[in-house]
Amino acid sequence: MNRTFVIFGSLAILLMASLWWIARPDASRDLSTQPLVVHCAAGLRIPVSEIAEQYEKNFGVPIHLQFGGSGALETQLEIAGGDLFLPADISYINSARKKGLLRESIPVARLTAGIVVPKGNPKQLNTLNDLSKSGIRISLAERSAAIGRHTWGVLETSHVYPQIEANVIVTKPTVNNIIEDVATGAVDASIAWDAVASSFPEVEWIALPEFQKHSKHASIGVLESAKDATRALHFARFLTAHDRGAKVFADKGFKVPTDNDLWAENPQLTLFSGSMLRPAIQERLRQFEEREGCRIDTIFEGCGTLVAMMKDGGGKPAAYFSCDTKFLDMVADRFEPGTVVSGNEIILLVPKGNPRELNSLKGLLGEDLKIGLCNPEKSALGHLTRLMLDRRNVGAPLDASGNVALLAGKGDDLVNAMQARSLDAALVYRSNALASEPIREHCEIINLNDPLALATQPFAVARDTDHPQLSHRLGEWLSAPDARQRFEDLGFTWKRN
Repeated sequence: MNRTFVIFGSLAILLMASLWWIARPDASRDLSTQPLVVHCAAGLRIPVSEIAEQYEKNFGVPIHLQFGGSGALETQLEIAGGDLFLPADISYINSARKKGLLRESIPVARLTAGIVVPKGNPKQLNTLNDLSKSGIRISLAERSAAIGRHTWGVLETSHVYPQIEANVIVTKPTVNNIIEDVATGAVDASIAWDAVASSFPEVEWIALPEFQKHSKHASIGVLESAKDATRALHFARFLTAHDRGAKVFADKGFKVPTDNDLWAENPQLTLFSGSMLRPAIQERLRQFEEREGCRIDTIFEGCGTLVAMMKDGGGKPAAYFSCDTKFLDMVADRFEPGTVVSGNEIILLVPKGNPRELNSLKGLLGEDLKIGLCNPEKSALGHLTRLMLDRRNVGAPLDASGNVALLAGKGDDLVNAMQARSLDAALVYRSNALASEPIREHCEIINLNDPLALATQPFAVARDTDHPQLSHRLGEWLSAPDARQRFEDLGFTWKRN
């Protein structure tokens, strides 16, 4: 008996200790010890290697870095797979995405090409035309590298290459190779990225106007072949965070974006969203949280209420998914320009069979009717409804008729009233009706076919959020092609290109 008690007591203590370990405030998420494979442009080797070392130390996750020219790395992705892709030019990210190899991407750094010469610039090479001087030896990157494709493109479009062609004595696969040629005296010049050249004390970099206006942007992308997208995104967020990886890039001479996220192991966002969007996005939000390892606190309300909260200081969302552009316009100073994702039409909802024969807005003026509308001060639906009623000369007569039995805060409230059979009709969004199975069974939709009955839904990121990149990815996730079907099933029209 005593032995049994001791065993169970010991197990209880172990369980409590384990729970404490998991729940402690500084506990890291279980990121597993399986390595993350990162295909990285050779020119980014120094900062990325340092960041990977920091990450391994903090989280115990080995990072396997595969370095090479951006083009060569891209061609390997379909065969080699991996978790992340970090080329020196976003065009390779876009290309991989078109091939179905990549999903999310996060900006890392801006790179500018220029002439690289030995310290002191002994041959006085200060312009592209100077590279055509007799006897100048030049090393250029191959076209498969990001710097090579960029260099050859500028040389050819500026019609300079024919003059310097005779001086190009060698081409190399990576930007590091051509800078090393200059550093060792094997050549007199190359054309390379500014930040990469700054890590070689034997050389100096000279800006050229032809390249200054065509800076390139390096971004890190999560591959579709990633064994665990959440783990891959965790490293990508660390590598790009303003107070983590971006500091390393900046210290190494790279120009980093000004809108990097602050680091948070499990970031938290607040999203304000019009209530009519809830059925279309709620499951997508859950999926995003799971994929990103983040938490989204979503406030679903009428857009008039949400705008009032923001103006009264009662809420500072990281993003706003508005029921209509007019309500984003009311707080435009707080948000970046929005992207219209969808459209939604106002319809007349009546009981099955339409017993009161209500087929138009003017029909709402009939005798002894109970009509439900949304409050124009609290919701986009109410605002647009009132605008439509007034412009069709129905608003004032409807007010005078006494037929408005319910002035609701949002469309969901009107749907509930129709379901309770306390109204003869309600003006709601098409999605309000299609999102409710009982409504689809017991009610029918009367189309108004009125251009004033259309609302458009933009998604916008706050200007002052600590997590702008994460917020942008949320917007992309909610408006991705695989989100479209759910919107259309609910009666929305898809607007995102």
